[in-house]
Order: sequence, then structure tokens, then C-alpha cells
Amino acid sequence: MLYLLRNKYVLFFLAIYLISLLLLYFNFHQPVKDTLVVFICIGVIFSLLSWLLVKDNSPAIPDRPAFNNEWIVLAGLVLFFFFYVTYGTGWINQLIPASVKDVAWKNDIAVTVKKLLVFVIIPFFIYKSFGFSVKDFGLRLSKNEMFNRKNFITFIVLSIAALSFQYFLSGGAAPVREGQFSFIRLLTGLPILFTWLFIEAGLVEEFFFRALLQSRIAVLLKSQVTGIVISGLIFGLAHAPGLYLRGAESEGVSESMPFYFWAAYTITAMSLAGIFLGIVWSRTKNLYLVMAIHAMVDLLPNTADFFHTWGL
Repeated sequence: MLYLLRNKYVLFFLAIYLISLLLLYFNFHQPVKDTLVVFICIGVIFSLLSWLLVKDNSPAIPDRPAFNNEWIVLAGLVLFFFFYVTYGTGWINQLIPASVKDVAWKNDIAVTVKKLLVFVIIPFFIYKSFGFSVKDFGLRLSKNEMFNRKNFITFIVLSIAALSFQYFLSGGAAPVREGQFSFIRLLTGLPILFTWLFIEAGLVEEFFFRALLQSRIAVLLKSQVTGIVISGLIFGLAHAPGLYLRGAESEGVSESMPFYFWAAYTITAMSLAGIFLGIVWSRTKNLYLVMAIHAMVDLLPNTADFFHTWGL
């Protein structure tokens, strides 16, 4: 594992992580212990578990070679993405009728459709014009590739780890932990929430950050580790604008915070999730698997909002 420290991108990530940790501690008095718990659980244990579970896997699909000027195309998509999450989403929201925005569940559907368009459909068709197909993004697999024993075990183990972490250590899961929902409500509502998150978070984010961004960075820089680290960092930072603009009850933070707090927070927390999911993707190339694991990671922190929105 020491070879990782010879990768300049790994060292860059660790430096950015340390700067973010110090910023949270000195500027916002965030307990170092809490951040280190996240680092140890998600960054170390989850990543090690992921590697042990998939290290002997053969990826379901090979990476396509780079095409001419692909760096320009990929950088353009990343810039387009950050424009959307900072300014574009507000502009697009103005086009949604008030009759939709004023009803919570209708607004959720509209937002999901918007995200699918921006993060899945547009990038896919851009890459399709260069000869890529849905199979190249892990979306057309045989039943054996999707549901083999190794993938099933990987899903079960990482799901148990994610649910345990969220239940016992996450502020966002406090309503569930405190017994605000009956067993029957959870039994009926959580499968519906999982299905929703499988698309709303799983497909949207895993397609863009793992199947597209991580895979193509790995090809362009000729390193799977580099693809995992860079896409993980971008994955974390991509959540900062939304948390800043909409608040973060699901993260257990109720007070208003400046943007640079959320930038540091997402680097120290969410980028780590991007890395362990990236490890699973790099060795399986099974997008459905990482979509399902992602949905389990987000399940408990989103329970209260989802149940309220959909009247469950």
C-alpha cells in the first residue's frame, strides 16, 4: 500500500484534506475527533473493505481508449457541471411552474428529471457522438455480471457498514435513531426510499462521477488510483454548493454556514465516500452495484425528509 504515497495525486488529496481539517478546527471549532472518526470509518475502513471485497474481481467491461482531445471534452463537462450546481440550477428553477415547485413531491420529481438531463443524458450523448455506448458506462451487463456471488457479497457487506455508520454516528440519521418512525413506517417506507435514491442519487451521481469522470481520468492519466482520487475529490466538492444554498439538515447541521465551510466539510466527508465507491467501480465496472451501495449510504440521512415529502 505504500506505493500509493508515491502517487502525486494521492499526496495532493491528502494535503487538501489536511488543510480542510485544520480550517474546520481553527475557523469553525469543529471537533477533530468527529472528523477523524469519519476519516477512519469511511476513508480507511470502508476503502479497505471495498478493496478486499473486489480486489480479485475482473471488471465487467474494459475501458475504451482515449480519443483525440478528450481532455477538452471532459474538462468542458466538469465546468458545465460546476456552472450548473452554482448558477445554472437557479436559472433552470425559474422555468419550473409554481404549481410544481409549491408541491414538495412534484418539485422532487422535477429536480430529479433536471439532474438526469444534466448529469446523465447530456454527457452520455456527447460521448455517444465519439462512439461510446451504454455498455461502456456499465449499464448493459449480463445477469451473471450484475448478480454474481461476489457482487452480492460486496453489496451486503458495504450496505451493513454504511447503515451501521449512519445509524450510530451520523447526525442526519438522528430522527431514525431517536425513534420518530414506527417499525411499520420504516418497513414500508425504506424500500420506496431506496428505489428513489437508486435513481435520484445512484444513477445521477454514479454515472457522472464514476462511470464517466473516474473512468476517463484513469484512461487519460493511465492510473486507476489517480482516477479514483481526482473524481473522489470533485465528487465531494460538487456537494458544497447545494449544502450552502439549501441547508444541510440531512447532514445534521442546522445553522447557516459560509461556503468555504461546506467546501472543507465535503472534502473531509463526502470525498471519502467517493473514494470507496470508486474502488468498487474500478474493479467491477458494474454501475448498478455502485448505484445500489450509494443508495444505502444515503438511506437513513434522507428518511425524515422523504417521509415528510411523500406522506409516508
